[in-house]
Amino acid sequence: MSKISKENREYWSRKLRSKFSEKKEAIESIHQNVINERAEKNYPIFKKRLGVQKELVEILKLEKDFNHFSNNYRNVLEQKRDKLRKCTQKLNNKLEGWQSSRRTWNDENVPEWNDKDKQYFLSSEYDKFLEGLCRQETKKAFYNSKDGQELKKLDDLQEKAEDLLHSDMIGAEVLKQISLIAKQTNINMTIPQNTVKELMNSK
Repeated sequence: MSKISKENREYWSRKLRSKFSEKKEAIESIHQNVINERAEKNYPIFKKRLGVQKELVEILKLEKDFNHFSNNYRNVLEQKRDKLRKCTQKLNNKLEGWQSSRRTWNDENVPEWNDKDKQYFLSSEYDKFLEGLCRQETKKAFYNSKDGQELKKLDDLQEKAEDLLHSDMIGAEVLKQISLIAKQTNINMTIPQNTVKELMNSK
């Protein structure tokens, strides 16, 4: 008997990701309203905990002031742009400090400053950015709650199945074990018997 081939390993790896993703999406959709409501409720507290309300209010004030003058006096425009830039940089520095202690934040892009913009909408961009982070942390907390344990179990079983694909086990045994894992999650994953037989008979 031989190990599972590279092509078969890649095929089952893709299939595993697809099946587990479908299952998780189905479960998450059931709880999505709960997550959305909690994230919305948590957002004001989230901003307060980060200590960014002052900068957000100031940015809203300054961008309105800037946009009002955008088509008027160039010198006044540039003075206001500089104030807005400095306030934006202050907020970015604060957010970067928080980002250093939160690994998942590294996947998110802080709104970028552009000296050449004629109009600024940074306050809405920061709100969108922070709401995404708040939702991310709310979802993480939900995963650790009683209601989220089923999703956490799916993640663990998916990782276990993926690890099997990269193990030294015989190919036929790998597929059998993956099938058993799928049954634990009520995921319908049919492994053709001829595939198992071919792996068992190959040398």
